[in-house]
Amino acid sequence: MNVLIIETVINLDWCNSLKEKRRVRQGLIDRLEKRHRVSVKEVDYQDVWKTLCLGMAAVTLSESGARELEASLRTTVEEHSNGEIREWDADII
Repeated sequence: MNVLIIETVINLDWCNSLKEKRRVRQGLIDRLEKRHRVSVKEVDYQDVWKTLCLGMAAVTLSESGARELEASLRTTVEEHSNGEIREWDADII
């Protein structure tokens, strides 16, 4: 059994308010949780309009499964965040 832990920072240069950021954040969290069955929370930069920092965690049966899940999560974030991934830190424990 392995635990995949990811922290990602996404630039949302087009956001002009916390309301716009909240809309993107909630849509992305809902999509990640439903599609990939992972736990997702905003972990930093809560008051910064143009920066979204998400923490994700999931339990997998194997390290290769964790790597596949990581790749799938990154693809989903890239396609549905309307922003640029500035940081992507993944650990498998």
